[in-house]
Amino acid sequence: MKYQLEAPFTVSEPMQILLQEKTDRFKKFFDRITSIHVFMKDEINRFHHKDDRTVEIRIEVPGQSLFAADSAATFEKAIIEAAHKMERQLKRYKDNLR
Repeated sequence: MKYQLEAPFTVSEPMQILLQEKTDRFKKFFDRITSIHVFMKDEINRFHHKDDRTVEIRIEVPGQSLFAADSAATFEKAIIEAAHKMERQLKRYKDNLR
């Protein structure tokens, strides 16, 4: 399984550990994952005067690509919510295969 983390900034070590823990859990739901791509971006919305941290997760499984994204005030919250969304998609995908 290939794992790729992409961000326009340097990702801290604790955040990398959190990402690794959350993405390692995906194997529990579906063991035939071929690659995981995580993209993190920091968006500043000048019109609404708030900052959004966005985490996008794309997983390649045989014959399909699954995608989940979430925005929150902190990267930690966005990582956790995007991982939960991806876990639900993996469960649904596995159930559809049966």
